[in-house]
Amino acid sequence: MPARLFRSAKADRNRFIALYVSMAVGLLVAAGLFVYEAKIIVADGLRDEEAFSVLGAANRVLHDLENAETGQRGYLLTGDESYLVPYRQGVHDLDDTILRLQQAAGSDEKSLELVRRVEHAKTSKVTELARTIELARSGNRAGAIALVQTNEGKLYMDGLREDLNLLLNNWRDRRKAATQDAHRRLVFGSAALVAIAVLVCCLMVYTVYIQRRAFARVHAYSNALDQQAAHDTLTGLPNRRRLLSAIDELSGHAAGSRRTALLYLDIDGFKNVNDAMGHSAGDVLLRRLAESLRAVTRHDDMLARVGGDEFVLLADDCGDDSQLRELAERLVSSVRAVGEREYGGRFAIGVSIGIATFPDRVRSIAGLLDVADAAMYAAKRSGRSTYSFGASTAAGVSNVIRMTR
Repeated sequence: MPARLFRSAKADRNRFIALYVSMAVGLLVAAGLFVYEAKIIVADGLRDEEAFSVLGAANRVLHDLENAETGQRGYLLTGDESYLVPYRQGVHDLDDTILRLQQAAGSDEKSLELVRRVEHAKTSKVTELARTIELARSGNRAGAIALVQTNEGKLYMDGLREDLNLLLNNWRDRRKAATQDAHRRLVFGSAALVAIAVLVCCLMVYTVYIQRRAFARVHAYSNALDQQAAHDTLTGLPNRRRLLSAIDELSGHAAGSRRTALLYLDIDGFKNVNDAMGHSAGDVLLRRLAESLRAVTRHDDMLARVGGDEFVLLADDCGDDSQLRELAERLVSSVRAVGEREYGGRFAIGVSIGIATFPDRVRSIAGLLDVADAAMYAAKRSGRSTYSFGASTAAGVSNVIRMTR
């Protein structure tokens, strides 16, 4: 049992180590993956912000050009100088807007090429607008309108819008891809977190299961040790140690009104069986006697084997002497029946019984065993297969009742 328990404990320890290492490695790997995913999500967020900046700057370029063109056309049609305010504001803002667009595009060559083309178209368009305004201000409004009607400015704007649309579509796709990637990674991270939580919970449940199993084995082994320490291995009855413990327990809470009896039994003729048939036959006889004696006693009474062929019956809260006499006679008859059944009368198997009672014959429960032992020897000297009531010296002489075999 100890070797098996040691092997089991060692195996459980190895399982614990493997589980804890697995949990630690899994958590470290999960932490690394989460850090990696977090970096990518942050990068996706930066790309989204970058795309937003490009989209905003590109729309601002178109807005400034449209403001400038609106002011130019209003001036050409009315000659009102107030229309030149949005024109001048749009032209003034275009340089800063183009610069912000270049900065937002960053190092992307495709985007920078489109920005350069937009800047070139912007410059050409602004030049065309300035020429028409100069013609109109010099008094040649018809020439300015004729220049507009050549659609030169429209061609510049169409090219600029086309390049801006390419740039906008490119960065819209990038922004959409960054957003979708961040969303996928968030979903993956959430699913991974749930999976890790479930795995950790499963590992914890398994750990608790292993611990409970290990504790159960230790508890079972402890109970087995207690059983071995307190019980006779041959008959399974309580041994002397358990009997003395029970007597001590009764002594601790004994009340004067409760009558306790102790019957000390010594098997007569047992040595003859051992000598004639060997110790194995003697062991079989002892087991049969233990079963038979247990069958004729109360369930709450303790029947213990305290020596080779000696038994003790501890009966707490027993009745009067007449009940004890009946009990002793049942015990004697039970032992004789076992001898007849096992050996057919070949061996005279009997039992000598000494009886001590507290508090009438013995002053303390602790003294029951010695008084009953002495009474048993008195019964044996009186002819065997008898029982005898014993009493401590201060309580008076023994009361002996003999039964012939």
